[in-house]
Parts: sequence; C-alpha cells; structure tokens
Amino acid sequence: AFEDDMYELMRSIEFSNSKSPFQQKLKEDISQLKNSGKVIVPADKTNNMYLVPTEHYQKLLTDNITKTYKKSNPGRKEEIDKQSANLARSLELEDRIQQFTQEQCFITLKDHKDNFRNAPQCRLINPAKNELGKISKQITEGMISNMLKNTDLNLWKSTKEVLKWFLGMGKEKNTKFVKFDIVEFYPSITEDLLNKAIKFALQSNVLSPREIEIIKHTKNAFLFHKGEAWEKKDRTFDVTMGSYDGAETCELVGLYMLDKLKQYVPAHQIGLYRDDGLAIIPQSNGPKLDKIRKQITATFKKEGLKITIETNIAEVDFLDVTLNLNSGKYFPFRKPNDTPLYVNKQSNHPPTIIKQLPGMINRRISDISCNKEEFDKAKGTYETALKNSGYDHQLEYIDTNPTCHGPRGRDQEI
Repeated sequence: AFEDDMYELMRSIEFSNSKSPFQQKLKEDISQLKNSGKVIVPADKTNNMYLVPTEHYQKLLTDNITKTYKKSNPGRKEEIDKQSANLARSLELEDRIQQFTQEQCFITLKDHKDNFRNAPQCRLINPAKNELGKISKQITEGMISNMLKNTDLNLWKSTKEVLKWFLGMGKEKNTKFVKFDIVEFYPSITEDLLNKAIKFALQSNVLSPREIEIIKHTKNAFLFHKGEAWEKKDRTFDVTMGSYDGAETCELVGLYMLDKLKQYVPAHQIGLYRDDGLAIIPQSNGPKLDKIRKQITATFKKEGLKITIETNIAEVDFLDVTLNLNSGKYFPFRKPNDTPLYVNKQSNHPPTIIKQLPGMINRRISDISCNKEEFDKAKGTYETALKNSGYDHQLEYIDTNPTCHGPRGRDQEI
C-alpha cells in the first residue's frame, strides 16, 4: 500500500512552467544576443559588456596576438607535455595531471583608458594552462608567506591591508603620496628576473631542486588561437594572465622589487598590490620627490620593467578606496563608467545568497568608509544598484573601523 501511495504521489506531481519577469527578460536578452551576430566582450576593470562586430573583434584579437606572439614550432607543445608528465610521475600525480589545456585566447576592453572609443586598447587573456601550475601555485604561496614573516616588506592582498598601513603611518607635515603602476607586469617578467626573485626568496625559504624546476617549467606557456599553438616571439618563457600561478609569480617578483626599492624608500613607507604600488613620503618637497621618482623608475627599468608614476599628491585612488593625507580620511572609489551590478533578486541563485547579499554590500561599504559622513556620501550609488536588482534595502553605516585620522596632527574617533 505504501509503495502504491508513493507512486501515486509521484504521478500527481505537476511542474509549473511559469517564470518571473526577470527570468523571462533574461531569456529574451540571451536570445537577442545570440542572434545579434556580434561578440560579447567584457571590459577589463569594470562590469561593462560590449557588443563588437565579429570582424572588428577578430582584428583586435589578431593584432594583440601577433604583437608579441608567433606560431609555435610543430612538436614543441608535445615536448613540454612530456616534461610535465615526467614531473607529475616524480610527484606520483600522473593519474591526476592533464596535458596542457588548449583553450581559445580572448581579449578584454580597457574602457577606462583615454580615447577608448576611437582607439580601443585590449588586454590579451590566455586561459590555456599547464596543470602543474596548481603545484607551482602552492609552492609559491608558501614562499611568499615565509618572506612576509621574515621581512618588513608590504605586499598587500586586500583593501583592508592597505587601510591598515595607511592608518598606521605617522602624521608628519608635508607628507605626499607616490603612486606607480607596473606596465604589462605579467608579460614583462623574464626568466632572468624570476631567477633573481627565486634567489631572493631562498633567503627565507628552503626549496628542493624539483620544486624550483616545477616553478620554472610552468612558465613554458602556449597561447591557442583557432586550434594552433603560439608562443612568445623571443622566448617560450611567459607568465600569462589566467594561469594557475600567474598572480603568485607577480607577487614573488613584487617582493624582490620592494627589497630593491627600500634603499630609496624605507620598507614601511611603500607597498605593492600586484602591479599597483603606493608610497607615503614624509617631509617631502619638489626636489626630494623628483629624486625618488627617478630612483624608482630606474630600479624597475634595470630589471626590464616599465612603470608610470605620479608624485606630490595628497589624495589618491587606490584599488576601490580613496585615501586623503591631509584629512586622514578614506572612502569608497569606483572607476568612471563603472556601475555596480548585483545578482537579481528574482534569479535562481540559492536563496541564502540572495538574502545575504544586501548585508554583504552594506558591510563592505562600511569597511571602506572612515565614518558615517563618508558612507552616506557614497551609499547612493550602491542603493540604486541594489534597487535595480530588485532589492528594497536601505544601507546603514556599521561602525567597525579603527581610528580615522582627522586633520593631520590629531585623531578622530569614528
């Protein structure tokens, strides 16, 4: 009887074919995009998406590939795969490590650059990966962790760490920021520079020859376009964006560069987040700052790296926060043309995520606002974005921040 009742219950189940207005609109938009005959291209550092004619996209992609890559010699990929297999066997991981993945490369659009509409600049993304990069990532992360414990260098992992550094600096007069950006950091790292960074890291780490070999081997990279393998014009060594250990490799080299720079700027006054650098120079004046600018530029140039650098600034936009030395305040920052975009409340995401999202946004904006006044100035953009995604939530300041500097020379509790 129980089985009969259970079968009857199953037979009586009816599924509704109704969809929310959002789901229906999403379906229509997807259909329209698929039939547009254009390519959907994401922006590099914003949430924007662009519809680009196929021919124009292919030209941009080809131009960015041929600028620095050439077609690889036949058999070169197979040779690297064999080396990977030997290393995997030495680790007893041959049954879990795959061959070099052959994923199609693509570009993102740098819509934050000047004259973007008339002369678009792109970032070439290479999603093809050497599976041993996962092992290299673990090794490199361990190296970086030990280096941070044994040195006074500032390698930031988040905005929270930047704010801690900013609030911990003294309040001397005539203090200015120096901000710099490493141009095309990933592809500019050479084998020689990585070797120097590893040698520096060995002052705080003990690595086996095999571990060093794995780190170096995973930099034999290929880019794939229309099923063909490409490699760098002057070398097969390449630190690619999208590789498993690309970010960690940049951080390793970044620590090496910070160690070089401390002869000109004390280690506690300067730091890096990937390719973005920031320093606070007390008792600064024009000649002093210009000298530091030249020293920093020359240090990077000596290692084959190019930077853009700004000096003598009191307020700076760094990551997603604005820092002001004169007032000691900090508050949220977004790049121009970058509108927040959140998961729609009517989407099919897990209910727990949908329920928690407004609170997560509230906490994030509070964390990067030095006080309620700055929070209230910034919250409108985020409340509008939440409303556009179907949420009815009023953002309220949560006071969890450390002391916020007031005008230089005194502290202001927030």
